[in-house]
Amino acid sequence: MLLYKLSRQAFTNRREESMITRRPRPHRVLTLAALLTFLLPIAAQAQGMFDSKPLKLPWRIAFQRDKNIWLMNADGSGQKQWRPFGNVAGKMAFSPDGRTLAWSRQGEFTYRLPDGGGGGRRLYDLFLAETDSTREGYWRWVTFNHGSRAPEFSTDGQRVLYVYDMSANIVDAELPDFQIVHSKLDGSDVVKLARDGSKPGECQGMDPTWSPDGKRVAFTYFQRRANVGDGSKEAPTKPVGLVVVPSTGITVEENELEAQALKNADAGAPAWSPDGNWIAFVSTRSVDGGIYVISPDLATRKKILEKADRLVPAQAPVSWSPDSKWIAFSTADGFIYLLPSDGSGPPQRITSGGNDYMPTFSRK
Repeated sequence: MLLYKLSRQAFTNRREESMITRRPRPHRVLTLAALLTFLLPIAAQAQGMFDSKPLKLPWRIAFQRDKNIWLMNADGSGQKQWRPFGNVAGKMAFSPDGRTLAWSRQGEFTYRLPDGGGGGRRLYDLFLAETDSTREGYWRWVTFNHGSRAPEFSTDGQRVLYVYDMSANIVDAELPDFQIVHSKLDGSDVVKLARDGSKPGECQGMDPTWSPDGKRVAFTYFQRRANVGDGSKEAPTKPVGLVVVPSTGITVEENELEAQALKNADAGAPAWSPDGNWIAFVSTRSVDGGIYVISPDLATRKKILEKADRLVPAQAPVSWSPDSKWIAFSTADGFIYLLPSDGSGPPQRITSGGNDYMPTFSRK
């Protein structure tokens, strides 16, 4: 028994000594360091963080979070809710003097026909308010037609360009009729860009943007391919591509308009640069998609941001800084980024809410 106890004690002493003198194996430490070196950049990129210099830009940006309007500095600081509407939808725009913001709000209605049929529809109207107003409930209507959205001011601030669904007030309208129009800020003097004699469903478009000189308008052209109930397998209305037309009205025939659109069939949500040199758009291509700029004659285009697995631009208009050097855009997963408009640097994320969309640069 004494021999057993002595043997056990000797074994325990050797085990403790071994535990005290053991050192980590060098190759394990190097492997861990190498792993961290490999993973950390991936994790940072997955969160949208890119190595870049801090931005110091002199403008403000309006954006949408939870369908409310927020304001922030162009570097992402100073975020604050401006209007708690809860139903803001689509593109917004600052007036040229930077004081007034235009936006659309979304409503809904349902109807039931005498034969038991029925349906529902989304409604939109345009509104204006001064961004520095302290009156929380102060804003005014621009339209009261229930079909207007995606506003943009003219360079002189006297008119507003937007999309108007001509079928919005027809209770049982089967299809929308998205016309590009502009009017005075009180909604009067409406100019429709459709060709003289055009039929309902022709000259349709979405997301219009004005050239700085006010002479041209770019938009995503839509065409009605079929009528509801005629048995066609095609979508009744679908986007075709980017077109540029005179701001006084469309003069070419429908087939010519479509031919122009098909040359840039992947181009959606255009935005004209303040210097007039480029039109930015989001490419809808599944391969080689991203953000591009194209010359106003639609002859020269170049990619400035390539779509990535964790960086997919939202299918919505981008916004140019007043000096045309920066582009603000939102991603499909709800973050806002700034990007050099010449594509010379990486995008920089300026919000972290995960539910932020439609950034809009102030003009001053």
